[in-house]
Amino acid sequence: MKRKLNLLVALAALPLCFFTHDGWAQDWTAKAKEALVKAMAEIALPKGDPKLLLLTNAGLGMIGNHTTESFIGIAGQETGCGRSNRAMMIVHTSVQEPLLCALYRRDSGKMVFFKWTGDGFGQQVIDASPEKILSPEGWKAASAGLVGRNLFSLVSMSHVWSVNPPWFLQLAASFHDHVCPGLNAGYIFAEYMMQKLPLRPGERYVTVTAPGNCPADALQVLLNTTGGKGGGYVMAIGDDTLARYSKGGIKPWTIAMRVNKDSDTCEGVVLGLDWDRVLSDTGVKREHLFSKEGPSDPLSLIARVQTATELAKMPREKLLGYAVELKRFSGNAGLADKVASGDPYAVVWNQ
Repeated sequence: MKRKLNLLVALAALPLCFFTHDGWAQDWTAKAKEALVKAMAEIALPKGDPKLLLLTNAGLGMIGNHTTESFIGIAGQETGCGRSNRAMMIVHTSVQEPLLCALYRRDSGKMVFFKWTGDGFGQQVIDASPEKILSPEGWKAASAGLVGRNLFSLVSMSHVWSVNPPWFLQLAASFHDHVCPGLNAGYIFAEYMMQKLPLRPGERYVTVTAPGNCPADALQVLLNTTGGKGGGYVMAIGDDTLARYSKGGIKPWTIAMRVNKDSDTCEGVVLGLDWDRVLSDTGVKREHLFSKEGPSDPLSLIARVQTATELAKMPREKLLGYAVELKRFSGNAGLADKVASGDPYAVVWNQ
């Protein structure tokens, strides 16, 4: 009995954080707050300054086995950044990623990045000004540090934020985890649909993105065309197939439909993007944006940031001019299901 009592006394004397979730959470949140205070000192802006942007994957990124949603509140309290003032962007990462955060200063382009490294937070200070980071040398030097592959996400989102983009584009960027011309294209297609084929009572949008890439994410954010609700589909499709349905060198990219099951109707358009006009207006070189090396080529990533930023500056009417209708079609509501299977463009052209 005496031995049992001694054991209980010894256990009671140990720190509470060894036994409770709250205790361990207090430990990591204290470290996170310390890292954030250090980053704020480095960025040298007062709390709530309009030149300050905070990016984080808090709520998704983990620290050990612990979720990090509480860091969103900590970050807001320490920096004055929040979604209501468009100064906090949640970067969509896998829940297997560690907690990360970056502060960006609009006027100088200075970025302070930190993330959980297993037993604490590591930090990297980056010159993310366009003059420095949008050069192959600057890009390679920054990406060789702690930020690694997160550089494209953070730089593209920061640079686009700095030009005061539309709110819905900013939301799509958070979901997509970066901004690129393909995301801009999806934003343009969504705006085009809302203007040319606005929803009426009882209707909903159904979209098919083929080839299935970036526009799909913007479409589901703006139009609620999610795959889980049968509203959005993505399909792999080859260049040879796309060429059969191209017009004037413009390839189809998205089929967007307005569907009403009650009235048994489907009206849709096939949309492409006028890349020649985009490149001409943004001043970006085609060989850089469409580099055969893809993301492994810093010039390709830099060109994506430059193009996305220039497009984010433009007024809505100018953006809509880049969307090209390749075909209009209509039928009964079941047509949407047929388009969303097999070769979607063959269904449209051969109906």
